[in-house]
Amino acid sequence: MIFGYFDDSNTHKQSKLVTLCGFLGDEDTWGAVDEKWQAVLDKPDWPNRPKEFHMVDCVHGYGEFLDWKLAERLALFGDMATIAETSDIMALGSTIAVEDLDVLSEDDKLLMKRGGLEEPLDYVFQYIVQTAITWTRKYYKTRGMTDPPEVALVFDIASEPIVKRYLSLYSHTAAKHRYGEILNSISFVDSKKFTPIQVADMLSYTTYHWTAKQRYPSEVNLDFPIIEGFKRLIANVANDGGMFTATSLRTMVGQELINIANREFRPY
Repeated sequence: MIFGYFDDSNTHKQSKLVTLCGFLGDEDTWGAVDEKWQAVLDKPDWPNRPKEFHMVDCVHGYGEFLDWKLAERLALFGDMATIAETSDIMALGSTIAVEDLDVLSEDDKLLMKRGGLEEPLDYVFQYIVQTAITWTRKYYKTRGMTDPPEVALVFDIASEPIVKRYLSLYSHTAAKHRYGEILNSISFVDSKKFTPIQVADMLSYTTYHWTAKQRYPSEVNLDFPIIEGFKRLIANVANDGGMFTATSLRTMVGQELINIANREFRPY
């Protein structure tokens, strides 16, 4: 079975950008990642042994990183980024600018709502789930595995409204997607207990800030070089179509109209 671990960034109501990112990998690979991750946290070089690697705390020197020097926080991030970059896990993610949804007319929005897409979070979540299905099928096929492909999706603990929305979207995709049976389960866990969620948090945070720097450069003031070490992984998110734009949203509306026409067409 494949396991996907994901975390979001800036899903609150006032956010201009919504991001959801994570990684896919098999059980053995995730076990190896956890061992390396814990080994870095156990290093005697640090002022204290953090219970978890939380990106926002590391960047700003909050919480367990309160007494850390910038050089120490940078070194820790560098070690963690190396683990993510060199491990056999697949990076995927999605981000959307909330204002881009305004390019759609009210009729367009109603059309997309009927297809299960209403809020910005809906778009990034559906992309993640559909991409996880596609990647899992390829993973099983390229390795010649004969068992039916399965993927379990695991998310960081979220607020009750977000959890309810995730569950609803998950059920919708499982029922409507051509290969929805590949979805094994969805669950929500504490990042302190699950290293893979911490890895996902790192990608989600950096992808969010990379996107914000491109979209709203005057509003980004971050004295922490988080981007360089993660450019290749962020590029995966961008190049795989996970970054929604006004143009891609219009294209989705057109595709949905085609899908409706195909469903309604019944040859005699």
